[in-house]
Amino acid sequence: MVTGGRGDGQSLAQRLNALFSMVRWVDGHGRLREYSTAEVAKAVTADPSHPATLSRSYLAMLRNGSHTNPTLSMLEGLVKFFDDRRGPGVPPITVRSLVAGEDPADEVLRQQLASRQVQVIAMRAGAMTPAMREQLLKMMEVFDPSEPADPGE
Repeated sequence: MVTGGRGDGQSLAQRLNALFSMVRWVDGHGRLREYSTAEVAKAVTADPSHPATLSRSYLAMLRNGSHTNPTLSMLEGLVKFFDDRRGPGVPPITVRSLVAGEDPADEVLRQQLASRQVQVIAMRAGAMTPAMREQLLKMMEVFDPSEPADPGE
């Protein structure tokens, strides 16, 4: 069983089933519908942007947990299917979030912290008193009003 790297305790099957229940389509009567296992398998196989081929039965076995080690191309195909159909405001769906249960926001944070300038700013802010950090946040809000300051941190 593949479990989350952050100790989320969920299996790959549970995270995959969560995607099925989260990403839905609207039928002709305006009702939200869950994609069927067969629909997803067919769409993943038909997508020319990746090499994955996926049968309905294999996807069903991934969903019920009897198979737990799909190929990377299968994971990429599944992630692409669900990510392309996610609703507005839903964070991106990644292979990492599917396999390890990692929050996509963690990946964004990791990418931002890769910058040496961001690291220097963070280290200096970490050495400040809480009052100084609050002043810094207020100054940052003046420079970028689209991001409200978080005085609770």
